[in-house]
Amino acid sequence: MWVYAHVSEESLLLWTRGVAARETLSYLDRRGIDAEPALFGAGISRHQLSRDDIGLSVASQYRFLELAAAEANDQLLGLHVAAEMDIRAIGILFYLTGSSRTVSEALENLARYSRTTNEALIGEISRQKDEVILAIRQVKEFDEPHRQFFELLALWFIRTLHKETNRDFTLLRVTFTHARNADLREVHRLLRCPVDFAQAVNSWVLPERVMDLPIMSGDSQLLQILTAHADDLLTERHSVTGLQSMVANQLASLLPRGESRAAVVARQLGLSPRSFSRHLAEEGTTFGEILERLRQRLAARYLADDRMSVQQIAWLLGYSEVGAFNHAYKRWTGTAPRRTGKPARR
Repeated sequence: MWVYAHVSEESLLLWTRGVAARETLSYLDRRGIDAEPALFGAGISRHQLSRDDIGLSVASQYRFLELAAAEANDQLLGLHVAAEMDIRAIGILFYLTGSSRTVSEALENLARYSRTTNEALIGEISRQKDEVILAIRQVKEFDEPHRQFFELLALWFIRTLHKETNRDFTLLRVTFTHARNADLREVHRLLRCPVDFAQAVNSWVLPERVMDLPIMSGDSQLLQILTAHADDLLTERHSVTGLQSMVANQLASLLPRGESRAAVVARQLGLSPRSFSRHLAEEGTTFGEILERLRQRLAARYLADDRMSVQQIAWLLGYSEVGAFNHAYKRWTGTAPRRTGKPARR
């Protein structure tokens, strides 16, 4: 039985790549700390976190980090994970900032493309006197605590700036919306700047003078390629919004296991079958329609790969036998499935 008592249905509709959860799980495993209670409590499986392409709900990630902190008896777990993690793990955001020309351009790219990694976050840049403020706002307020996540994110940002500029400057201050009354000395030691809690917004405040610092790995050609890719990612995520994107993400891993049933996906997303169907209806679709579209799209991609047999494709799409796949493909296209790529070499 899954436990979702404190996860609101609204927040389950927002997607994240799950980098923070993945890095936290790795941190716990390295220390021999049992992560299973936290995984169970957040409704996350190890399989989900082993696949970078699946993702999970924002609320589930927040909850996992908080439960993991309790299991580890470490209320600064987010900061300790960030201090050790490979900062490249954030993915395209790291490379977008790393190929920018200056700190100013890196901040702009981070703000513009933050939702390629986490749909719940919006970056906003503002300037006041000699300060540049990058505020990290949430699309909607969550009941779920998120102290560990935002502290992890802050230290990741600071480490990334230091790495990409090869300069050891400090931020003017960091602000968090959550409260903290203990371990303040350790927080300041790790973030190395003034930190204000229980504020109106999560933000990172930089001195104006560092905006023109060059990014050491700046590469305008690479940046052009990456921004085009990031724009595609945003377009793709916006074309399939809300719960539909979460369902497609879950089905991608469930299909080869033959578990492509609405009840299974609803359970993994922490929704009752009735709520699951109602939310999809509000988005103008059904589970069956999402499953059909996904299978049709994946079938076209797989058939273009000459290394894959029709039998393998049928299995990857969750069909128990080739005949069922053939029948479905004829329904979609009017023809039998056939290769669109070059014949495989024998």
